[in-house]
Amino acid sequence: MSEIQFSDNYNDLSNDTGFQFEFYCEHCHDAWRSPFDRYAAGTAESVLGAAEGLFGGFFGTARNAVSSLRGAGWSKARDEALRSAVAQAKDHFHRCARCANHYCDNCWNEDEGVCIVCVPRLDAELSAIRREAKINRAREEAYAQATVSQEDLTDRVVSCRDCGAPVGRAKFCPECGTAVSLTRTCGSCSNEIPTSAKFCPECGAKP
Repeated sequence: MSEIQFSDNYNDLSNDTGFQFEFYCEHCHDAWRSPFDRYAAGTAESVLGAAEGLFGGFFGTARNAVSSLRGAGWSKARDEALRSAVAQAKDHFHRCARCANHYCDNCWNEDEGVCIVCVPRLDAELSAIRREAKINRAREEAYAQATVSQEDLTDRVVSCRDCGAPVGRAKFCPECGTAVSLTRTCGSCSNEIPTSAKFCPECGAKP
């Protein structure tokens, strides 16, 4: 049953020579690793494998025998190591009764006995509320002090009609030098037309 409690917040770092597991907080993801639990059969196989590379013969036969034993016992040994690691991990994590997730000390509300996700710490929550209130007050004061000029309300060209570059409040395009104007004159009928118009609304000619 111990493995079920940490079923979704641990990584298995085990290999042929031993077992190790990494458990992490489900809020900040800070991690704790269990001590490496060496697997005797796997270590023996590695040693015999190295000896086989040097001497062959007897060491190769011995390695095969150890490998068979390792295959038969590795899974069971791994399960035992995981149970032991879970028991140790309980000293480093808290299980929230409200959401059933596991949290480190930094993410645990000691006063309430639950995680800070379910019930934030009061001092931290009050600090956040005060900060938000200051931002809202500053925004209100900025609104009250802001002034709008007639120029701000006047229509103006935002991009050059020839090259499309932004012009801001300039009288001439900073990219191509074209005069910035809200209107232009139709070459056919001399009527003033908006710069955004593709055809003259009076005669239909293309500017």
